[in-house]
Amino acid sequence: MPAQILKRADVARVLTEWSAGRMTSIEVLSWADSRYPSDDVDYEDWEGDDSVTNEVLGALDMLDMNLALPEDAPIYLQFLSTPAGEFASGYAEFRRRLDAIDYDCRRAQLRDTMPYAPFLRSQLT
Repeated sequence: MPAQILKRADVARVLTEWSAGRMTSIEVLSWADSRYPSDDVDYEDWEGDDSVTNEVLGALDMLDMNLALPEDAPIYLQFLSTPAGEFASGYAEFRRRLDAIDYDCRRAQLRDTMPYAPFLRSQLT
């Protein structure tokens, strides 16, 4: 059976639903986990070894470890809008914006919140 082709628009829809409160972080994590990594899913936007869709889906598959919140959806959506041929600059901006997040504050904020709590508890031991 051929692989499902996941498009940027598919991931953008999930991010928009999450940002609007129509999907929970647990639902987004489950959605991403069912698609990444998978031999049954491929991406429409490969540029050599790089794919914006692959990078965003991989980040969402680890949103608990990344301490990603719905308020971060615009960061992912901006990266998804990176024009073809500009992966490197889009990725650099994506990383810059993620690196600007106050993760110490997030750790305190999310330590008792699912799906983040199990990961954060494991960091304490």
